[in-house]
Amino acid sequence: MVTRIGALALADFRERRRRPGYLVVLLGTLALGLLAAPVGDSRWEVFQVTDLHGRYTSGYVGTVTALGGAVWLSLAGFGIARGTIGRDEQSGVGRLLAATPLSRVGYLAGKFVSNLLLFGSMLLALAGTALAVQLIKGDSDRVDAVRLLLPYVLVTLPLLAAVAGCAVLFDTVPGLRGGLGAAVWFVVWLVLVLGAQAGGGPDLLGMRRITASIREVLAAGGRPVDGVEFGVGLTADNRVLGTFDWPGLGPGEAFGPAATGVLLVGAAVGIALIGALWFRRFDGSRAHPAAGAGGAIGAFGAGRATDPTGPADPAGGAAASSAGPSSFALDLTRLTAPRQGRIGFDALLGELRILVRGQRLWWAGVAVLAMAAAAVAPDGPSHAVLPFAMLWPVPLWSRMGHRADGGSIDQLLGACPSPLRRGLAGLLAGILPALAMAAVPALRLAGAGQVRAAAGALAGALLIPALALLCGSLTRGPRMFQTVYPLLWYGMVNHVSGLDFLGVSGDRAPAPLAVAGVAAALAAAALALDAIRHATR
Repeated sequence: MVTRIGALALADFRERRRRPGYLVVLLGTLALGLLAAPVGDSRWEVFQVTDLHGRYTSGYVGTVTALGGAVWLSLAGFGIARGTIGRDEQSGVGRLLAATPLSRVGYLAGKFVSNLLLFGSMLLALAGTALAVQLIKGDSDRVDAVRLLLPYVLVTLPLLAAVAGCAVLFDTVPGLRGGLGAAVWFVVWLVLVLGAQAGGGPDLLGMRRITASIREVLAAGGRPVDGVEFGVGLTADNRVLGTFDWPGLGPGEAFGPAATGVLLVGAAVGIALIGALWFRRFDGSRAHPAAGAGGAIGAFGAGRATDPTGPADPAGGAAASSAGPSSFALDLTRLTAPRQGRIGFDALLGELRILVRGQRLWWAGVAVLAMAAAAVAPDGPSHAVLPFAMLWPVPLWSRMGHRADGGSIDQLLGACPSPLRRGLAGLLAGILPALAMAAVPALRLAGAGQVRAAAGALAGALLIPALALLCGSLTRGPRMFQTVYPLLWYGMVNHVSGLDFLGVSGDRAPAPLAVAGVAAALAAAALALDAIRHATR
């Protein structure tokens, strides 16, 4: 049993490390290591200690890079860890595995171990970056491997084990496999991982022990510690910072973080295996086409059983018919061919139907409430509601640029034979929900004379679907967008001026025309990539 689980985990890891998403997240991890402990004159920081900065000892460099890796990979890594069960179903590998003696629990355990291998490979690369940074910086030539690696073992790895378990669970629970699951995880990440810094919740980042150790070192050096504050997150600080010498956590200080880590790993295993309640080992009699953007299949027990050999609905099979009266599942057979030479309303309508296919009425109700909240926000014409409203259509945007569950493509190809017109129709379909969310704040801002802010909101509404289209075209799936967009959003709400695509920071934000230009460039790249693929078929 253990041998089969190990073989499955290793094979799955080898397959996933060749995917573009793995390379993107790995490069982001290495870049974060350089930002967390910059060797030049960079003012970016990941670990803040009021107006101080630690000397680059093994313990300090290991700690700041481990904390940055925990924050980054718990969000970006979740995007590439989930979806593997759905891919097994789509590729047919799942049916082969179902014919083996491997049990449901064993299969999920293999996926959990595969996720751990995925994260572990990135942590090894990050630890290597930390060692290189210490040696290049030259603050301390003494390499202490224990203090360098201890934060990874005590803090980052247990947290990522929990993320790995949650990724397996989200792949099995109906309703959490697609874009909605990405949005739910983003909220969980905000509450638990970032909330761990405040000290009121579970100490998932080991901040209590780390900050207590630094305070002891500062007090021993005669520095006042009452006003010293700590934080984790990517920020830029242009002040001249003082320095302190902190050796890092030693083996004698590891008991508290180690106990938390053991609990996290135990919880991670339990979370991953709970998915066996929904997972049905790719039972073909239960299969139906996926309704979520992640491409997971209903063989896990969700929805109504369908006969794959029976009459197929031209709009994508039984998934549309089984969506129920409270869904937006629409029949693409009502499309009629538009005139040649223009995009065509019918093609645009067909793309819209693909985006909203499978979404329930309550989803539309929340979207309407978000737009209404922007209209009655008590703080006047501001962007207070807009950034959060721009999270809700993520399940729709996640479907752009690929056809994992878009229904019958022949209907769309007949309605819009040109790949350029088809791509433009898909882009416009993604822009419409973005404009719907941004319209009320933009109108209020324009009415108050804040024309630049209104233009920034509209330019940001163009950027998001363009980014989704390019991400979907590059990877032929939703994961890259579901990983990149929350990170971009997080930088925006933390007033990182270069990432403020909605203009919430006012005059410090990029010019709306520049944001619109970036949106046009992203859209053009996606359309060109689609045209190249079409020409080489």
